Amino acid sequence: MQTPNGLEMALLQPLYARLSDRPALLTTLQAQLGLRPVNGQGQALMATSGLLNLLELLHAEGEPHIGAWLAMQTDLSIGGGVAYYLRSCATLEAALNEILRLRSRILPDGELSVQTTGPQVRLVLQPSYQTRRLGRLLRYEGILGWLMRLLAHCVAGPLHPLAIDLMTPQSDQAEQLAAMLGVMPRFDRSEFAVSYPTALLAQPLPGSNPALLAALRPSLDYMLPPIQHTVSTTEQLREWLAALPLHGLANQTNAARAFNCGTSSLRRRLASEGTSFSALVQMDRRARALQELVFGESSIEAIATHLGYADRTSLERAFGGWFGYRPAQLRSELAAAWPALKDRHAALRAVDTTLRGDDPQAWLSAAAAIHPRPQAEVHGHRLAALLMCATGMPPAAIQHMRDQGRH
Repeated sequence: MQTPNGLEMALLQPLYARLSDRPALLTTLQAQLGLRPVNGQGQALMATSGLLNLLELLHAEGEPHIGAWLAMQTDLSIGGGVAYYLRSCATLEAALNEILRLRSRILPDGELSVQTTGPQVRLVLQPSYQTRRLGRLLRYEGILGWLMRLLAHCVAGPLHPLAIDLMTPQSDQAEQLAAMLGVMPRFDRSEFAVSYPTALLAQPLPGSNPALLAALRPSLDYMLPPIQHTVSTTEQLREWLAALPLHGLANQTNAARAFNCGTSSLRRRLASEGTSFSALVQMDRRARALQELVFGESSIEAIATHLGYADRTSLERAFGGWFGYRPAQLRSELAAAWPALKDRHAALRAVDTTLRGDDPQAWLSAAAAIHPRPQAEVHGHRLAALLMCATGMPPAAIQHMRDQGRH
């Protein structure tokens, strides 16, 4: 169940069985993101920022639809009895109307609407902010799956969707997702939606019980107060860092002042969300450095100053640790491949950033399909390594690709 502060850890417990043959990955999820075994319901929460990071990490590790899979494992008794309350409505249409009434209590940070057009009724979900962040899209993919499962529970049988639209990118495991949801979804859409035949709205529910519905309603409203749709401290801090004109201003004192709190309070809030000020500063620096080197024309010395480094050498040392490239080396190879900055923009903006770092063939295919083609003699593994670096892949993956090109 979503709460104002995160997701009940109990809902993540199926991951232990799913990843039992990947103990190293489970260890990473526990050490870096706070996943831990719990007994019962609601005994612990994973902060929203940690959940988004978990979904993104598992996507990169070959589990692109883990959010939808978790939704299908959910115990519907969790959530203050919502499932049983809805099942006691007279018809599916009445249950849908109640879901709309409760949307501010069961949806974390988005909008839900129902659109009826001729023979189809369409449930539409739309995240309210950071609508292109992969982790948020994966979470909403799971929420849509949960809503579909909730409706099937209401009718006590399968509900066959006519169509499903997802904002998430196409994956190589689309068939598995189709098997879970009942129809092949359409990816890269502008909203999340599932369509059913309008005739289903009049379907009577087998658990219909007006007296039970009336008795449960006040207690459910009491147990499920409206969720305060607040942005996490982590997300707010990322936005604050991104808006700074000079990265040298990125210190905890300035940040705490901007958030109207003390530095120790800011540290505690970030720690509760599974991160720290220094980690977020490093992420912001890494993203800015890459952006300015790949897509900008400022000198490396100017970039170092802009990012708050003491000198060019400090930036070079950090950049080498992040990407296994020297800044000048990356820029010279990119300039040789695409002398015109506009061509470089066009080529690199088209790269699929959801490709896994441990999938060389996917990156080689991406390199083969790149347009416009590089003007220099850059192809195969070397071009794939260049693309990986320009999209922020881990240094080990980039180095592996470059090494393959030398053999």
